[in-house]
Amino acid sequence: MATTILLGIISIGILIFVHELGHFLMARAVGIRVEVFSIGWGKGLVSFKWKETKIQLGWIPFGGYCKLAGDSLRDDLQDSPDEYYSSSPFKRIFVALGGPVFNYIFAVLLFSMIIIIGYEIRTFSNRILLAEAQDITGEDRKTPAQSAGLLDGDVIVELNGKNITNWDDITENIVRNALKPIQMKVLREGTLHELLVVPKLDRETGRGLIGIYPWVEPVIGDIVPGEPAEVGGFEKGDIILSVDGVKILHHMDFYNAIKGKSGSVLAVIISRESGQKELILIPKEMEGYDSAGISFQTDTYRAEKFPVHISFGRGVLKSIEGVNDTVRGIYLVFSGKIRARSAVAGPAKLVYLSGVIAKEGFTYFLQVLSYISIAFFIMNLIPFPALDGSHVVISLYELIARKKPNLKVIQKIQAFGFIVLIAVLIFVTMNDISSFFGK
Repeated sequence: MATTILLGIISIGILIFVHELGHFLMARAVGIRVEVFSIGWGKGLVSFKWKETKIQLGWIPFGGYCKLAGDSLRDDLQDSPDEYYSSSPFKRIFVALGGPVFNYIFAVLLFSMIIIIGYEIRTFSNRILLAEAQDITGEDRKTPAQSAGLLDGDVIVELNGKNITNWDDITENIVRNALKPIQMKVLREGTLHELLVVPKLDRETGRGLIGIYPWVEPVIGDIVPGEPAEVGGFEKGDIILSVDGVKILHHMDFYNAIKGKSGSVLAVIISRESGQKELILIPKEMEGYDSAGISFQTDTYRAEKFPVHISFGRGVLKSIEGVNDTVRGIYLVFSGKIRARSAVAGPAKLVYLSGVIAKEGFTYFLQVLSYISIAFFIMNLIPFPALDGSHVVISLYELIARKKPNLKVIQKIQAFGFIVLIAVLIFVTMNDISSFFGK
């Protein structure tokens, strides 16, 4: 847990640093004086002077900030051209956009780096199983997959013209296309079929769902120490053939065979290199489920590497996809189509989830940084007081009205916005904590 939280803090801290670095460099570029550039918050533990800027390392090692000359009424305003509110509105717009734009550029570079170095993903094949209607629709009517004519064992080979090779390819194309028709090609007993499916919108997450699972071969991938499978003598690589005489074709057959059997003695036929064996399994209840203490084997797919110029182009396309997904998610929240309480993540959840994903490997760490950096880019452009977007709007107003706005009024509006943001921050943090404890 400690490692997870530490990795999460590092992830978010890097993105805040990149954001503030954007403001710092743009301010320097347009001639606005930067009084303090801090890596981390709080009083500087270590600092030095670079030109007119104090560069410091704060004692709270999280994020940072950029203090511009003349950006507050508490400053000793000299009406100097190198002060923030004394400079031209064009310069202030550049400075305000510097943070979000750097987050976007950072995301593009990260996506490009992932493609350049290549990466492996642990996933499942593109063969599918149908979910029960009740699990997806909440009632007995058909799932989108059932309505489209999909069957157990179908192999999805194409979605909207894109070749599909694994389960991640399937989910990536379905989750972002809720309520939109998807043309698919599936291989069924050697014959290619063309179908049309319209994913439903999951109101909890905003993701598209059609009601399918991956078809996972019943090959044991990992065994939890001390749990029923290890006690029963199961080994990694064992192929589960039957449970109490019930034939097992895939992982769902196995889970259904042990469902409701916690504490019961089950005869399990497995196949391993030495031949077939009968083992005894006594499942036990864990967090409301009947568990054997095993996970099934995943497939490993290696992404193709590309040269720098192609990788950069693909990185731009990935970043555009990320922007579209984020904007759409914000729209779904504010339109009431998905539940904000379950879909919105606050700082605590972001730190935790970032750490969880980062622990999976370096490329996963880069991916989570990329998508959260995109979120920083979008959220800071919203023209709400205290966000960068509000500074852009104020500067645009000055350009159009050709008069400076009242700084006292601006400071009051920004202070109000800051209080509202803190209140929202507290709410989403409490919501995060509540979700961690399942309340």
